[in-house]
Amino acid sequence: MNNNDLNEVHADDEEVVVKPMEKPNRDVVKILGIWLTNGYSLQPESDYYTQVGQTVIVRTSAGRSVWSVLTGLLDSPHYRWYKTTDAGETWSEVPESEGGYRMNFPVTPKEIGTTWYQLDTQYWNYLTGWLAKTHIYSQVTAVHAKEPVNATNLTITTDDDYLYNLGDNILANNNTYVHAHPIPTDANGRVTYTVDKPEIADFSDDTENGGKTTQLIAKDGAVGTVTITGTMQNPNGSTVSDKTIVRVGGGLDDQTVNIGETATYTMHGDTVGDDESENKGKITIEWFKYDKKGKSTSVAKSTSSNYKDYISYTTPPTTMDDDGTKYQAKITFKYGTLNLQSKTMTTNQANLTVINKPDITVDNTVTDDTYVGNGNDEHTLNDVSNDDVITYNATLTENSDRGVLKNGYYVIPLHRDTKVNTVKLDETVLDSSKYSIVSNSEAGTDDLVISGMNFDGVDVRVHKVEVKTTVAGITGEESLTYTPYIYGNANDNEVYMSKGITEQISYTLDGFSVSIDNLNYGSVNPLDVQSLHYREDKHNLPNGNVVEIDDRRRDKLGKKAFVSQDKLFENENGDQLGSSIRHYENGSYVNILNNKTFLKETQAGESFDSIGWGKEDGLLLYLGDAILKQGTYNTTLTWVFEDTP
Repeated sequence: MNNNDLNEVHADDEEVVVKPMEKPNRDVVKILGIWLTNGYSLQPESDYYTQVGQTVIVRTSAGRSVWSVLTGLLDSPHYRWYKTTDAGETWSEVPESEGGYRMNFPVTPKEIGTTWYQLDTQYWNYLTGWLAKTHIYSQVTAVHAKEPVNATNLTITTDDDYLYNLGDNILANNNTYVHAHPIPTDANGRVTYTVDKPEIADFSDDTENGGKTTQLIAKDGAVGTVTITGTMQNPNGSTVSDKTIVRVGGGLDDQTVNIGETATYTMHGDTVGDDESENKGKITIEWFKYDKKGKSTSVAKSTSSNYKDYISYTTPPTTMDDDGTKYQAKITFKYGTLNLQSKTMTTNQANLTVINKPDITVDNTVTDDTYVGNGNDEHTLNDVSNDDVITYNATLTENSDRGVLKNGYYVIPLHRDTKVNTVKLDETVLDSSKYSIVSNSEAGTDDLVISGMNFDGVDVRVHKVEVKTTVAGITGEESLTYTPYIYGNANDNEVYMSKGITEQISYTLDGFSVSIDNLNYGSVNPLDVQSLHYREDKHNLPNGNVVEIDDRRRDKLGKKAFVSQDKLFENENGDQLGSSIRHYENGSYVNILNNKTFLKETQAGESFDSIGWGKEDGLLLYLGDAILKQGTYNTTLTWVFEDTP
């Protein structure tokens, strides 16, 4: 036996140099989890901590290279454990009765202390005999029996984070091992493991000792992610735990790229080591592309010398024709005389999704639900006034193949002070938190900004928007020309914007307002009897009107104007004046004292203009009796404006 190679093993915080019984096999060389050299897929942990009388199982799994498996199918493993208590000075075989012939070796210490173990896994069969056997030696492991030590923390790891679901294919890495790392490292509670989705991957049965091993095996054809929970039960009854995840699949992941980008597919599995001196055959990797009809084409193939460069494949820059295609890899091992025999492993067909740049059209309209103005259409409103209910509608359609828009917003510029009543997105009334009003000082508008305008290029291709508002803040004739638009981020985060149809709303004040000046007929003396007196010049045309009218009615009915004098002129002392106001027209007159006198009429559709007269017409003062007492005399005129059918 060769004792020249030493192992450093930590025992009770002291470094102990242990001489192995035999030199452990070197680390394995793997490609995609496939063993190219002999070794251990699961080495014993360097240290196991337990208590007297508490069994700990030293778990191992020897692995032979793919070449050994392919050329020695009848070989089977045989296990022999050896132990030492003097750091390797003397080694002895563990008898079968103590589990020494098991792959998963149970150790139950009888006293406090450390014992070291090494496994010799022997491959042979009864036809060739044990003389032709292959030895695979493990690393040396130490089992420490100590007083109880509680863990304060626990970390769970796995040797692989991805497992192939290809069943019994000898080239597929369909299993991994779970490890527990407590703090402190010499904590000696019991560790158990559970998996949340055993239908995807589950722990193998320990046929030698009962229960489960720490080997997690993927189910044939299963796809998904499993969560592994490790729990250490401390000697004092407390527990610490941790979780980790492992994915299961066919070897390739689906890829999604933006149009014009390349997509890279990489076969899962660890590739470690570079010593391939024991390779006994040739390895090649070939990549295939499947069109949308399922027809395959070889797109890349390695030689036996550069196969490692083909673990990944990168497509040419993509177009939308590539969307929906699939890629697959096949690894081939050739062996035997002249390498005429072969084994292959084929991955799943992984999808390629190509995301296009968005191409969104905005088909918008606007309607006045309160009043139909002259010349209105779906993009033009006239004679819009306060309290009108205006409805803004839009259909936003993504037209490109797989166009994506993220963080999308739809913006409608509104007249200042407009009240937003409701906002609907795809027939759903939005909460006010889903939209906002942003003052646009440059445009002089209040911009309504609506969120949720996202397009995924597949299921969400159209959005419908309906906004109901009430007009406010109109003080005169004005007009607003605006263009709604959508903006957001394309899949590559480039800012995207698309404008809708420009619309125009003309606003007005809907009403009929009258402003009447007081009339002054000047000064008269007691001798001015049986005389006619005129208005001030400012109330005579063309200088000015007596009644100023602002007719902004949207529906102009016919209208008549009347005037009457309510009482005689009186001064501040109550003295009356024997006089009245007459309405003159072309030399004729009508006395308006207590007489509702017709002045003017318009027909439906006509504007009612202001009322004014030349000096000789209109409302003139006729003074009949002599003025007996001085003073300022006043009366009241009543003006009536009546609508006519």
